[in-house]
Amino acid sequence: MTISAAVLGRPIAHSKSPLLHRAAFHALGLHGSEYTSFDLGADELETFLAAHPSQVGFSVTMPLKERLVELALTHGWGLDDTAKLTGVANTLVRRHGATSVANTDVQGIVRALTPGLTTCRGGAVTAAISAAVVGLGATAGVSTAEHDGADRATILGAGATAASALMACHELGITTVEFLVRNPDRARRVLELSARLGMSATTAPLKLIEPSAVVISTLPAEAVPELEWSPGFRGGVALDVAYAAESGFLNAAKSHGFICVEGTVMLVEQAVAQSEMFIAAAETTEVATAEAADAPANPTWDADRRAVITAAMYRALEHQPGPSDDRPSDDLPADDRPAGD
Repeated sequence: MTISAAVLGRPIAHSKSPLLHRAAFHALGLHGSEYTSFDLGADELETFLAAHPSQVGFSVTMPLKERLVELALTHGWGLDDTAKLTGVANTLVRRHGATSVANTDVQGIVRALTPGLTTCRGGAVTAAISAAVVGLGATAGVSTAEHDGADRATILGAGATAASALMACHELGITTVEFLVRNPDRARRVLELSARLGMSATTAPLKLIEPSAVVISTLPAEAVPELEWSPGFRGGVALDVAYAAESGFLNAAKSHGFICVEGTVMLVEQAVAQSEMFIAAAETTEVATAEAADAPANPTWDADRRAVITAAMYRALEHQPGPSDDRPSDDLPADDRPAGD
């Protein structure tokens, strides 16, 4: 079985998606599979997809995430509940001639936050999971019950990634959220989504972080000012979606007793979910040939695919040549950048 997939967006040169997905395909012995990248804008997406029918799937980054949902609604493609609610999608998959669209960003954020949040809430997290997910050597075992923000989240930014972060917080049992933004008018969509989810939401200037169990920055590193942290509370989980080489936001969070999760964790976790979808679609679509039937079984194929894929992606990031890329992650939308808040 071979898979042909790609990442689409603009700009796209900095994307780590090819590195991650190629590593996953290699680890599963999917020789001959390919994962490439294409630079294109929102007005080019529909024509491009029609011209590339053989690809089993696409990872989609900005500025295409909202346009992909529009196309799904226009053409009657499958659309998962997360993409419907957020109005944002980052994955397209073709299976047996049917096209479906999904948002794996939420899943990526949930997976990134769960180990640290479980620890904060007094649950057990294995050392292996903690080592893979918790960054910066942050303090573990902090109880969010020590302050009034145990069911509260603070999200920096109010764009497309903030909508996914909000959905993730809802899935994690958070009931109250505050969006720190420069322009409150641009927070209308996330406030409406909060109401639909039955969550209490407010906006505030990008200045002070009130007691919160979860703090998520969806802004590029250079757009995050030096923030004040409300006195009298320590502990929680902080995630910086941007995978900067050095995160001032996470360093500050660590100094306030937070378990800190680097943006590469979300990046990998959402990519793992995408790879699982690509592989499942290819398996369903593939027509077995006599040659394939006689081929020896792949020794990793019956293993836990998620574990194999996840480990391969982390290894790829660790061994990539050159300095760390300090630009925003593939998943950081343009409307979360300084001019948009």
